[in-house]
Amino acid sequence: MTIQITPTSTQHTGMTVSAEGSVAAWHVTFQIHRDESLHVAISIPLSGPPTHQEAQQKALKILQSFLSDACEAAKNYQISN
Repeated sequence: MTIQITPTSTQHTGMTVSAEGSVAAWHVTFQIHRDESLHVAISIPLSGPPTHQEAQQKALKILQSFLSDACEAAKNYQISN
């Protein structure tokens, strides 16, 4: 069972105000596929990075952290009656 993660969309959505002043706002979407059994899209809004590539890198770090936390939560989850 191999899992593939692919960035499918990186959109500059404008500018936003932050502690650093006016910064770029982005919306990055990743597709996650596991064989034919699972297909998921996760969209991550973020602000700060000035370039398309830096936005993808920041979003990937957010995704990695989320997936790590989700994995731990799934290990601890139990279905109740």
